[in-house]
Amino acid sequence: MRSFDVLIAPVVPLCARLLICTMGIFSAAPLAAQASQGHAFGYYFDNAVPRFTDDRVKGSEGAAFTAGAAAGDESCFLAPLTGIRSPGVAVASLQVPDRARRDFQRACIAVKHNQLAKAEEHIRTALGEDPQYPAAWVMLGQVLKAQQKPDDARAACSQALKADPDYLPADLCLADLCAVEHSWEQMLRFANTAIALDSANDPDAYFYAAGAYLALHRLAEAERSALRAAEIDKAKHEPRTHFLLAQIYEIERKPDAEAAQLQEYLKSATDPQEVAMVKKYLADLAENRK
Repeated sequence: MRSFDVLIAPVVPLCARLLICTMGIFSAAPLAAQASQGHAFGYYFDNAVPRFTDDRVKGSEGAAFTAGAAAGDESCFLAPLTGIRSPGVAVASLQVPDRARRDFQRACIAVKHNQLAKAEEHIRTALGEDPQYPAAWVMLGQVLKAQQKPDDARAACSQALKADPDYLPADLCLADLCAVEHSWEQMLRFANTAIALDSANDPDAYFYAAGAYLALHRLAEAERSALRAAEIDKAKHEPRTHFLLAQIYEIERKPDAEAAQLQEYLKSATDPQEVAMVKKYLADLAENRK
């Protein structure tokens, strides 16, 4: 089987409009070979491109604050945690003073405009006003990760857990950092904690668990977790789950299932380079099945 010349991670163009620009490039090894070397999963988490809806950034700063309060602080998180919510509302979150929330929203706007230092300043101001603000700790962790400060990012996400041990985004923030560091056992621990907090509604926790299982060569569990992520995620159509399943099926030597998952990936992929590479790989799979 011919391999991708470049693994089809969500490759981010080098341009100033993005928060950070990290190429998810690997050597020309088959997907299965990369998984066996522990490289197959981290590529999705080297990117931290923020996602904001239009109404989050239009109008005055006060309007942004109102929209953010209505949507929840989690709407400000950077990818891949954008929009993730805890199943319950913690007392710590309910008691956040308005002035801290306003600084948090200022940080959201700064991130939207790729002003990381300014965003960090606003978040730290918010935390100075409320040191038990879990969403602010998570966002600080993400901003620090984007600034290539993984140790500080981990400390910030850990503080979110201290503020609220049941705050699901904090576990996923730490799982995300573990993925980038290839700390698979720790990533699995945080992912499973997130699953325990919300087993029915959170596809991201299952996705992180699947990636950790794959890297640890526990294929049956990886497949089961990835399929559960895809089942929950039907409305969102997150393509990365299908790419992960394709990796699993290549290792299991199931080319038909692998091709089916790559076809599902194409339904949601938007980058022309990714689409072209996947189509080429699918053509190679078809040729090898003749």
